Amino acid sequence: MSKNQRFELRIPEDRLAAVKKAASLEGFRSVNSYIHSVLVRHLSETQPGGDREAIIAATIERLAKEIRTLHTAHQALFALTDSLTRLLLTCIPEPPPESLDQARRRARLRYDKFLISVAQNMTSDSRAALTELIDRA
Repeated sequence: MSKNQRFELRIPEDRLAAVKKAASLEGFRSVNSYIHSVLVRHLSETQPGGDREAIIAATIERLAKEIRTLHTAHQALFALTDSLTRLLLTCIPEPPPESLDQARRRARLRYDKFLISVAQNMTSDSRAALTELIDRA
């Protein structure tokens, strides 16, 4: 195990203030640990060889795992939606033919309110996509 050695660094006050601010923003406890991290990162990026390839391979593997997880969640949501649709179609009777048009109008209003409620509870780009769907309706 190698022994740590002391090293002194002199920088102008304005740069030291910038380094302290960067260390604080990135969550480091001290300027020393921030500078150490920056040096290690810089050295690992500039060295040729398998380190960079290993990092890229690990990143791709992690992303592939996340995509598989999302795919599984998507399939589960589809199955849930299918089951709920079958349940609703089985348990809710159709209105009589003479009031069908009025029932469709009321259902459309309820559906529009439902979409607005969903859009209000969503975040990120999904909200914009759903708002766009509401505007088209």
